Amino acid sequence: MFIELFKNNGTDYLRVMETYRVNEGGNSKCRRRLVRNIGPLSRYDDGKPDYLGRLRQSFRDGKPIIESLSDLIEGKPVRRRIKIEYDLENEDDCFSIPKNIGYFLLDALYDALGIYDVLNKHKSMTRIEYDLNGLAKLLVFGRVLNPDSKLETFNGRKGYAFDVTSSDSLIEVYRALDALNEKADAIQARMNYKIKNTIGRNTEVCFYDVTNYYFEIEQNDEDILDETGAVIREGLRKKGPSKEKRSEPIVQMGLFIDDNGIPIAYRLFPGNNIDQTTLRPALKKSIDNLNFGKVIIVADGGLNSDKNIAHILSEGNGYILAKSTKKSAKSVKEWILDESGYEWNENRTFKVKSKIRKRTIKDENGEKVEIIEKLICYWSKKHYDREVKENAKFIEYLESVINFPDKLKDKPRKIEKFLKKMEIDKETGEIVDTKTHLSVDMDKIQEYMALLGYYTIMTSEIDKSDREIIAKYHGLSRIEDSFRITKSDLEGRPVYVSNPDHINAHFLVCFIALTMIRLIQYRVLKHQGKSTMNEDGWESGITADRIKKALAAFQADLQPGGRYRLTKPSDDLKLILESFNINADLRLPTISELRKLKYSFDRSGII
Repeated sequence: MFIELFKNNGTDYLRVMETYRVNEGGNSKCRRRLVRNIGPLSRYDDGKPDYLGRLRQSFRDGKPIIESLSDLIEGKPVRRRIKIEYDLENEDDCFSIPKNIGYFLLDALYDALGIYDVLNKHKSMTRIEYDLNGLAKLLVFGRVLNPDSKLETFNGRKGYAFDVTSSDSLIEVYRALDALNEKADAIQARMNYKIKNTIGRNTEVCFYDVTNYYFEIEQNDEDILDETGAVIREGLRKKGPSKEKRSEPIVQMGLFIDDNGIPIAYRLFPGNNIDQTTLRPALKKSIDNLNFGKVIIVADGGLNSDKNIAHILSEGNGYILAKSTKKSAKSVKEWILDESGYEWNENRTFKVKSKIRKRTIKDENGEKVEIIEKLICYWSKKHYDREVKENAKFIEYLESVINFPDKLKDKPRKIEKFLKKMEIDKETGEIVDTKTHLSVDMDKIQEYMALLGYYTIMTSEIDKSDREIIAKYHGLSRIEDSFRITKSDLEGRPVYVSNPDHINAHFLVCFIALTMIRLIQYRVLKHQGKSTMNEDGWESGITADRIKKALAAFQADLQPGGRYRLTKPSDDLKLILESFNINADLRLPTISELRKLKYSFDRSGII
């Protein structure tokens, strides 16, 4: 591994790269792959001479001056020379060409999820001649083990112990993306069917959230119009409310997961769509058609709207939705701040109260609908301390403005809602000079400070206890973790394709890879006897990064004499294998025994 300096839009960035060898057509070739993005050079440069040289030397010495790189040093495998009998005339005897066998588990999951069946049927009906399933597997396995561009993933196809695909044409990768886009809905439906009928879908509650992915382009994708000017297909990559405050065009992705944290479905939307408008279309295309029975939709405040609520209820489902405390009506704020009715815990670090209310909303057709729901308000010291810390500078500014009103001339945008504006007229002869005088609205400031630490939830489930509803809502953190995994561990960005169909296929590949990661985590938690519904459950079992490293490091090298030497299983790999009840002798297997090992994954009751 080594540290590389590269430019991105004219800015110097650092990353850790690794070289490896692949066998292409009988020739051993050296390739490179990304291990970790470090960040912009300016973030770390201490201003002293030759920072880059000193950083590289410290990394080679095993004592990197960037502390976050220490784990790469500590986990770096030590290669030892061994004495073997080899034939100097045989090039394969002279060089080590290890190939991955960690994909055995992913291959078994792929088939168990029914993806092979969907694509095989599609291939037979459309008379596709290329290796559709093999290329789909190559894209999914690469996304888990070594995320990269479609080109580099294709170039690394010989890095597996047994051929994953028979294709030798890059153009067929992009044809496979077209097919994956076309069958995206069928693949998601089939995966749901398989999971529901094996481990079971826990859909008492269903979490939904939206994130977005930026593209390094300057202009929006244009809408496709018909001859009358009507929009046939919206452009996908458009500028909108970026979660990362980016100015480039983005694509919105909505994701559903079940109560075990296992993905159910995803949907893509143009980047200029706000979160709130994505829920109904996503429900109609996914959840409403999956015959789950009653589902309770859990989402944050950005998805809370009357139209969404009306649609959820019209399908016989329920909801648990966050409600902005600070944007609530005056009557609701007064109820929140009224101390009567709260139940405190023993340490007085948490309190909660609720009430049942009736109200009238309008559905997407403008029809009025009367609903009954429970409004829950709770306060916790943990949340209060966090909000105070997050707003420390702004709170300090508010307090200083009270004592020194002149500071208003340097006001940040956030203070606008705390100001009173008064028009002052000053007459001088026939000319009237009018100017706006700003002053602090003390009532609004006091209300803002008083509401710190409070959260409000509205739910259709009026028979469930307040604490049960709150616990269900907190499970929403699992979907945020899923987004983190997709963006970081699976490197869902940057997206190296621009065609809308290929973009959707790319995210389908990410969705399949995420589901595989979650299923492995689910099996590990069950093996350890831990709850799969604990919001911190995934981290207490095995993280996505550890799964990725364990499977990527599991390799086999063909030795003289026809036997394979396998890498020694890491503790994480042992845990994964034990979770799937795979007990195999990994000592110098023959090719036949290696195939039997692969077969044992296929027959392990994988999901």
